[in-house]
Order: sequence, then C-alpha cells, then structure tokens
Amino acid sequence: MTQEMKMTLEVSDVNDALNEASRQWKLPVESIHAEILSTEREGFLGLFGNKKIRVELTAEGKIDIMERSREFVDEVLRLMDFDAHSVQSETERNMLDIQGEDAADYVVGHYGDALKGMEYIVNLALRDPKAEPRVRIDSCGYRERRTKSLERLAEATARQALKYGRPMRLDPMASWERWVIHTTLKNRNDVTTESVGESPNRKVVIIPKFEPDEVRMPGPATMRFRAQRERTERMNSNNNPPRSRYPRRRNRRDRDNRDSVEPQE
Repeated sequence: MTQEMKMTLEVSDVNDALNEASRQWKLPVESIHAEILSTEREGFLGLFGNKKIRVELTAEGKIDIMERSREFVDEVLRLMDFDAHSVQSETERNMLDIQGEDAADYVVGHYGDALKGMEYIVNLALRDPKAEPRVRIDSCGYRERRTKSLERLAEATARQALKYGRPMRLDPMASWERWVIHTTLKNRNDVTTESVGESPNRKVVIIPKFEPDEVRMPGPATMRFRAQRERTERMNSNNNPPRSRYPRRRNRRDRDNRDSVEPQE
C-alpha cells in the first residue's frame, strides 16, 4: 500500500530536514520533496542569530500496514499493563493474533466485545476505515470457536423459523459474524437470510422460504394468528358486535324491573 507522507520541520538547513525525513520514513533522500515555507532569523529585530527555515517535506512511500498495526497493538497492550503481545497470523495475511497470559481473559472480553473494539481502533488509527482488506485481530483461537458457535446458532434458528412459520431475528453482530450466518445458510432452499439495521445494531434475519405450489404445515404461532384474523374478518363482514363468551347474569334490579312491567293486551 502506498501513501503520501508529509511533515513540517524547522531547521537551520534544508539538508537537515531531508536527512531527518529520510531517517523517519526509511526512504532515500532523492525520493523526498522539500518546500521552504518561511525563513527567519533569531535575535534582535531578526538581524542577528541563527537562521530558522520552516520546510514542508512530502514523499510517496510504501507502508507495511501489518507491521504498523502490530506496533500499535503492542503499545496499547503495554499501556494497559497486559501481559500480551501480537504476532502476524501464519494462515491469514491481514490477521494479527494476540498471545500471552492475559490474552484470553482480558483481551477477548464478553462475546469478543473487547477484541472488536481493539480491531476498530487499529483500523481507524492506521488506515482509511473504508479500505480493504481491513486488519483483523484474533486472540487464542477465539474466532474459530466463535465461528463454530455461530454455525450452530444459524442452523438452530433456521429450524425455529420453519417451525413457527415466521422470520427470526438474531442479536446485533459484527460484519464477519453476519457473514458466517449468511454463508452457513446460503445453500438451503427452505430459508433465506438478510441483514437489517445500521451499525453497530445491524443484525441478521432468517426468513422461511416456501414455494407457491408447496404445502407446508404452519407453526402454532401462525395458526393462532390466522384463526384470530379469520374471526375478526367474519365479525366485521356480518356487522355484528362481538358477543361475550358467557351470557350476562341478571341481577336483582333487572328481575324487579321485569316483574313490575304490566303485560300488554
């Protein structure tokens, strides 16, 4: 990945600025462009003293994102006083694996919340958040365990969606977790999946899929809903108010009023 690098220095000589930029960026001096922004002298009325030059330096350089990410993560772990460090994964080029005594307990967090936060900060601090591929962070095999758990969750939720005959929503997940759900169920012909909502509350919905000519037994929730809807439509069509299930009991005043009415001839 190439990126335009820029810095501004105040030096007494342009060559000093070029050498300093070359040292920091690890680039040859010939590839660095220097532009003098201002020149001034120190001392009384600027007539005496050393000359100070303000120089802007720019260069195009190749940046090792993974190396910078590793250094950034290690510095964060050191500041948090964690006994852990990061290494580049051997299986995935854009993956960092955090190892150490405190890695499993403190770095992962509840359902990987701490690990997701670390990954977000690294990508936000060191690169364009929209750039791909993003730097991913794992710790002590958490992603593999989480992937297997999500696969089981996807299958179980699909069975519930078919049983009850209605869509089932999962809890909000990270993008790679939603990808596991979609991938697990993409080859099934009885359910479909889609993501809804906005981050960080974006979630997966598993929807039963029925063919028009296919007859399936609806679930109990769907049957109760259909029965209630049919009763409502039937009462509305007859323009009759809903009748109570039990007849109203007559009280003593009703009986007295009834007895006091004289029969008409």
